Amino acid sequence: MVVVPVVAALIGPLAGGCASSAAGPSYLAVPRAQYEQAFAAACDVARSEGLVPEIADRQTGTISTEPRAAGSVLEPWTWRQLTASDVVAGSFGYERRRASFEFVPVGFKQAAPEGAAPLAGPVLPGSERLVVTDRSSLDPDGAGDLELRVSVSVERQFRPGYQGTAYTRALGSYSRDVTVEEEDPAPARDRSIWTPVARDERLERELIARIAERIAGK
Repeated sequence: MVVVPVVAALIGPLAGGCASSAAGPSYLAVPRAQYEQAFAAACDVARSEGLVPEIADRQTGTISTEPRAAGSVLEPWTWRQLTASDVVAGSFGYERRRASFEFVPVGFKQAAPEGAAPLAGPVLPGSERLVVTDRSSLDPDGAGDLELRVSVSVERQFRPGYQGTAYTRALGSYSRDVTVEEEDPAPARDRSIWTPVARDERLERELIARIAERIAGK
């Protein structure tokens, strides 16, 4: 099978257009007085990278973006923020990226639940367990300084019943349950299951660096 050598040969001459390895800070210190500016900069930088904010909550200091499809070997114009290995992975499996921005107090450490504690499930709106701290109204004397942390998840598409060929995804088909009679076939719909398979730490650091530059006015 010659697929891998062919992909490597195609990527090789254009590898200069791919992003470099991870570099830069893993988080950004944000003085309380610059919170509003940093929040707006995070939204702008995410949008410029094709990660459109889907949820932007200034009160809780969280931003969640819509997914952005990853490029493949046939789409070199999408390689600007991808490494060569990212391009290969996106060629053999359909992937996308989703970013999450969170402003947390300086020195914040998430409390781990005890092993014997019951699983209470997610905190629903109106629950007494929901404790919200308004990030935009912290102590102006400096006790409310924050840290911006970014998480970028790499999600891969899995399609139930998909029977692909060894050479191309275009000639695949789907299995079906022949014991179930269908008078009128259901309309085609996307049955894809997107599963997180990795974190893109390089893109996380790139986003943080660009936000820092935006705040500094560069």
